[in-house]
Amino acid sequence: MEPISINLNEMTDKGSRYKRLLIILSLIFLVTSVLTYWLLYKLGHTNIWIFIGLGIYFLLFIYFGFVGYNAKMFINIDDFALEYQFGFFSKVPDKVIWETITKVKLGFTYIGFYKKTGKRKVMEIGWLPYTKVKEIKNKIHCLCTEKGIKIEVAEYHKEEVELEQL
Repeated sequence: MEPISINLNEMTDKGSRYKRLLIILSLIFLVTSVLTYWLLYKLGHTNIWIFIGLGIYFLLFIYFGFVGYNAKMFINIDDFALEYQFGFFSKVPDKVIWETITKVKLGFTYIGFYKKTGKRKVMEIGWLPYTKVKEIKNKIHCLCTEKGIKIEVAEYHKEEVELEQL
C-alpha cells in the first residue's frame, strides 16, 4: 500500500474565520484596556503594574493566536502506522502501530483503536468537515480490511416513540 497523507491545514474556511476571530478578540481586549485605564484614571489609581500585566497578556494572546494559526494538523497512514497531530498543544504526533491493533471502531465522530494490551486509543475527528471525516474513515476502513484487522462500525439507532393522541 502506498502511504496516504491528509493535510488538515488545507481546510478552506480556516483562514478568514480565524483571522476574523483574532481581530474581534483583539478589539475586545483593546476596548477593555481603554475602559480600565479610564476608570482607574478617574479614581486616581493608575498603576504601571496593571498595564505591564495587560501588555504581557496581550503579547501572549498574539503569540498563541499566531502559533495556533500556523499549527500543523495532519494524518499520515502507511503500512506500519497511523500518525496524526491535531493542534499546537502536542509537539509530538500521536502514533498507532497497526501490529498492536486488534479491532478498530468507526464511530460517528471518532475512531477507536483497540490494542492487544486491552487499552483503547481514540482519535476524535468530529470537529473536521464531514467530507474529511468520510475520507479518513474510508481510508482507514480500506487499510484495516487489507491488513485483516476487525472493523466495527457504529450504527445509528432511532427509537420509535408512540405519541399518545389527545
